Amino acid sequence: MGLNDEQDMPTAPRRGTALLVISMIIITAGAFVILGPGGLEERSPPVRVALIDSGVTPDSALYSKIVAGRSFITEANGYHLGDNSTVDSEPGGSPHGTFVARILVKEASNVLIVNAKVVDSGNIATEQAIVGAMRWAINEEACDIINLSLGGFPSEQDGLREAVRWAFEQGVSVVAAAGNNGRGGVMGTSIESPAVYPQVIAVAAVDEQGSPYYFSGRGPLRNGTTKPDISALGMYTDQQSSATVYGTSFAAPRVAAAAADLIAYCIEKGWDWTPGMVKATLMASADRLSSEPWETGAGGLDLDSALRFLDEVPRIENLPLAAYAFPKTGPGSFERWFVNTTVTVEMSVFASSGTTFDLFYEGSASPWVRGPLTIYVNQTGSFSMRVHVISGSDILGLQALVTLIGPGYLSVKAQMRFDVSVAFAHVAFDVTHTPWWTDSIYGQFRAFYELLTDTGIAVEEIRDPSALQLEGMLRYDAIVVLDPCAWSYSPDGNRGFVSPFASYSPSEIESYLTYWRAGRGLLVAALDNSSIDVESTNQLLSCFNMTLNYDHIPAVTIVVDGIPSTVLVTGFTNNTLVQGIRSFDFNGCSLNLSDGAFRLAWTEVVWRDLQGNLHIESRTVAAGLEGKGGSRMVTVGSNFFIDDLGIQGFYQSTQNTKLALQTVLWLIQAL
Repeated sequence: MGLNDEQDMPTAPRRGTALLVISMIIITAGAFVILGPGGLEERSPPVRVALIDSGVTPDSALYSKIVAGRSFITEANGYHLGDNSTVDSEPGGSPHGTFVARILVKEASNVLIVNAKVVDSGNIATEQAIVGAMRWAINEEACDIINLSLGGFPSEQDGLREAVRWAFEQGVSVVAAAGNNGRGGVMGTSIESPAVYPQVIAVAAVDEQGSPYYFSGRGPLRNGTTKPDISALGMYTDQQSSATVYGTSFAAPRVAAAAADLIAYCIEKGWDWTPGMVKATLMASADRLSSEPWETGAGGLDLDSALRFLDEVPRIENLPLAAYAFPKTGPGSFERWFVNTTVTVEMSVFASSGTTFDLFYEGSASPWVRGPLTIYVNQTGSFSMRVHVISGSDILGLQALVTLIGPGYLSVKAQMRFDVSVAFAHVAFDVTHTPWWTDSIYGQFRAFYELLTDTGIAVEEIRDPSALQLEGMLRYDAIVVLDPCAWSYSPDGNRGFVSPFASYSPSEIESYLTYWRAGRGLLVAALDNSSIDVESTNQLLSCFNMTLNYDHIPAVTIVVDGIPSTVLVTGFTNNTLVQGIRSFDFNGCSLNLSDGAFRLAWTEVVWRDLQGNLHIESRTVAAGLEGKGGSRMVTVGSNFFIDDLGIQGFYQSTQNTKLALQTVLWLIQAL
């Protein structure tokens, strides 16, 4: 793993990654003046903050603030070369950890830094090193706060998940950068690990006007959980070097410093504190911004308001009882809700202590809202609300208000305001057999979701394989199977084969077949064998007289500025589905067809045999199938034409949107 440099982060989730990378975006000369909360007075009680980063090179301001240091860059922790020094390794030629340390001591004069070096000069940090540094900082150095200005693509085997949970259970606040792969929201969910986890305070980066920087990681997460949690200034001008740096890396220590001030304030008052209290307080007191919660969290960091908030909340046994439900408002601007369609809303709750909250639902939409009546929150918790408006016509201006009441706590409220429309068709995105965090309507298929819902097609998600039952599937006019049997990636970067995403069960295959034979539509958007398990995917496709090949088109993928190369497919048959389509983007594998399956699109592939002879071959890249009763199916050996970059025109073709929409319209027999 390594630090969060935008250029090192894979923007294409289909490939996965094992690196945590430092969140530094730009370094320039300049003389900006950075304004922010100045922390408490020098007399405030000291608070130990673990800075797990690239090391710190002490200067006159930092020397007295660093109370411990250790390098975890060892061969035993997975590095090629060890480094026993604790000075800044300066990955990419920049003193990342030193900059973060300077922000910490500037914003909170009571901070004592525990310097844990995990990032080498090549911008690499292993998971073993980060976990080891966290345990050392807590067990041996008694840190109250951990700052992680680093991040990487989450995986199912992410060991940081358990390390963060353990740290939280020890009473330690964990603050992490949200990540620098936001691209203005183009790629949908882009929150990185460890910021994705509920115990972590995930920090977005905003400018001095409170607007999110283009690079700042966005949510929601795949399951709809809203992240980031809070925002802070994501720019820092170093007074010694006159360099100006940008990134969520430099927003995170501002929040860590505020957390230190809250803890110091509690010590001064003789109060107790918990990481749940710290998180709830910072979020409840945040300055509301014009951006949406999935962009900037609860709002901008406001230390003064946080201190006042602590003064005002009730206390039991010297513990301030802070609580916060998130998001406060919804749905997101990109979401479209329809009558007679189920929408699941994920709510997060943070509190000072383990508490049972009673929930009350009010408002004009309350007859159609279903959620728990009580929940237990062990400092962090969550619950789901299901919204299913039954109506034969559009309804505007619906409102749902949920109130949480816990013993000793002030009531906590959140509300939704929304319209619902009548859909002319219902489609499901099937993500049951992909472990990728970006495979959802919130991730790399958000633009596809918006395209369909803006057309009046309701879109739901099937996330749980147990939901692949015929009765439930028949609610949909078509099902879009996304990235079937996708490989899971382990933290060390190796491709893994992890159940339940590995293959389809016989009963699942039978459900798809019966669903299709009932006159419904199926779209399978696949990839090549480097991204999905072609053999397992073919167990499903072969039942429809199609199989994927083990080739890769294009033969070599070149990534420029985070955007992978594609082949421009221009060969089409005379079929209604592809009528008027001149091209689309493709990166994946070709198809074999038999017994009724027909070609929709092809491309020419040039290759040499072992004797050096040149061959030009036409290969099928998209195929269709029709059955009795209106059954229709389309299989494409690539998902690039329907992912966010394809729909929004970041590849070569300007026709991806048209093909994506025509494909779905054809499947639901509207074309």
